[in-house]
Amino acid sequence: MYSVILIYNILKIGGLGCVAFTGFVAFMAYSGIASTMRDSEGQFRRKKSFKSILGGILFLSFLLGLLFAANLFYGHSLIAKPSFLNLWLNSFGVFFVIHLYDLIVLDYLVVVKWHPKFLRLPNTAYYTTFKPHLSGFFKGIPFGIVTSILASLLALWFI
Repeated sequence: MYSVILIYNILKIGGLGCVAFTGFVAFMAYSGIASTMRDSEGQFRRKKSFKSILGGILFLSFLLGLLFAANLFYGHSLIAKPSFLNLWLNSFGVFFVIHLYDLIVLDYLVVVKWHPKFLRLPNTAYYTTFKPHLSGFFKGIPFGIVTSILASLLALWFI
């Protein structure tokens, strides 16, 4: 029974998170924050500016807040208080749905395949081939594990 609720919550909140993440990415792009964080090759800039640090803080806050909210929603849908493992599985599941959506829809379909002119993306390997995005996907998984742990620990205090 709990596994059905867990999967339902991952898919529901993950789907809503995909919509929210798309809006967040659009905000970051149109505010100019994203361009201060990455160079034309898609690499994170070594020299950090106030705007790029702000972007990193905004991204971490957005992700942590979303995973925390997913855990609260999941925890309040159960009769008993969920364990840390259940909360972590929930938050990592939501993260993974959004991360996979980012890879397939945003990175591959929009950036690489469609490559729309209105986004003014450079014609470098990062923006025209799939391999760097796939590499970034795998590099992002440890970040998701840690963020999910933090969101789960926070949620334990509030449920």
